[in-house]
Amino acid sequence: MSESARRGPSHIFTARVDWDGPGARPTTEVRRFSRAATASAGPEVPALRVSAARTFFGDRDAFNPETLLLSALAQCHLLAFLRLAGLAGYEVTEACVEVEGELELGPGDAGRFVSAALSPRTRLLDMEGRVVGQEGVRRLHERAHEQCFIANSLNFALSVKPDTGGNQGEPTAGE
Repeated sequence: MSESARRGPSHIFTARVDWDGPGARPTTEVRRFSRAATASAGPEVPALRVSAARTFFGDRDAFNPETLLLSALAQCHLLAFLRLAGLAGYEVTEACVEVEGELELGPGDAGRFVSAALSPRTRLLDMEGRVVGQEGVRRLHERAHEQCFIANSLNFALSVKPDTGGNQGEPTAGE
């Protein structure tokens, strides 16, 4: 069997980031030039204002590479979870995934994420309108984590904390 047959189909995604320019300060003033830019993913998608993290002299009111990476991880997990819940016959009535990541700076200020933790909060109902129990929700999050494209592409420690949504209490459906 060929390598491409084992891998399955592939998809190409594109994005572009256009720097707004140095602003009032030249790039030789490393702590003061503008990091503002616009990220885009094609004419049909609204542009996104981006910058560096405030820690790295960027704008606090714009997304930065670190928050975009964490947002992509949370969104990917959420989409996988919603799909799996639907396939299992569950109605998701609430869903939120918070994520916190730790970035470590090494020699020469080279940085890398060393860990991230997803904290989901969801509420699911089975086909009879009963709240799905914690164990059923835990299994869905476990499978969503396994299927998340972004999680599968990262090389740092990832964890999914227990769901703190409305599936607490007595075991019901999905147990």
